[in-house]
Amino acid sequence: MDRKRLFRRFLWVCMALILVVSMASVGIAAPKKVTIKAVSAWPKTVYEVQNFLKFIEMVNQNVKKQYPGQLEIKYAGGPEVIPNREQVEAARNGLVDMVFTTDGYYVSAVPEANALSLTKIRPWEERAGGVNDFLDKIHREKVNCVYLGRMGNGLPFMVYLTKSVKSADLTGLKIRCSPTHINFLKSLGAQPLVIPPPDVYTALERGVVDGFVWIAGLIDDWGWQEVTKYIINVPFYTGANVVLINKKKWDQIPQHLQKLLIETEEQAEHYTIDRAQALMKKKFEAYRKLGIQFINLPPAEAKKFSDAAYSALWDVVIKKSPENGPKLREMVSK
Repeated sequence: MDRKRLFRRFLWVCMALILVVSMASVGIAAPKKVTIKAVSAWPKTVYEVQNFLKFIEMVNQNVKKQYPGQLEIKYAGGPEVIPNREQVEAARNGLVDMVFTTDGYYVSAVPEANALSLTKIRPWEERAGGVNDFLDKIHREKVNCVYLGRMGNGLPFMVYLTKSVKSADLTGLKIRCSPTHINFLKSLGAQPLVIPPPDVYTALERGVVDGFVWIAGLIDDWGWQEVTKYIINVPFYTGANVVLINKKKWDQIPQHLQKLLIETEEQAEHYTIDRAQALMKKKFEAYRKLGIQFINLPPAEAKKFSDAAYSALWDVVIKKSPENGPKLREMVSK
């Protein structure tokens, strides 16, 4: 019996060796490398894009550890490569493979994306709660893109001013904003003006606008702290920075690499939240030292301000998407 077992084992070893030699002689090719061309809505020097570049670095590192040589994300640039409002369309058509952008830049194509500015849960909670799957289906249908997730930046929006206010009434003030904030500002009596970020400094300096809506702690990227005097201390919304991938490109990526991209997206989401908390504390202290004053509205006025922000944008989302809007509101509200 022992000799028979040894003989069978010997045969198995021989067969295995023959198979290995056969595969080598045929020349079994290594997995073909997948290269993803990525662009961002803003220049690489901007805070949010630094989060995205960290994500790319994490992906490339994880690939190197787990699947060497099989995938690489190459960053092509920001709006100097493709204007930010044209990038999702470029991804839809396959001109680029991956886009890091925000809801306001493609809301005309996917109105449901605005729900990501209104979410009150963390990005990984959205994934666990089915929000990502729901939005992925919508993005595939409307812009031919896979929704990888909301990397966000962990920072809320705030209203910055050159003039002081004592209530939620902003009547008579001209406020620079993105399209996402238009209805909210109108509901408080302000005159919203959509102005590209590079032109905001001059607009403030010349009095063309009395303030602007921007992400908390990030005005230094544009030098706006030099022409800002007040900040209304009522944070609202959240940075809805998302990662989209052309659907055809996604389908060409092997499943194990798709899984790696999703897992690394979540890894980067935790990184951005931790980074944001440290940044806000540091920046707010710096702004106070510069003489910028934080306006603390009376509780009733602060509630009026916050309620106006959320109700105005939810009204827009639900009006444009009466079927999906209410579902998303339920999913992302605490």
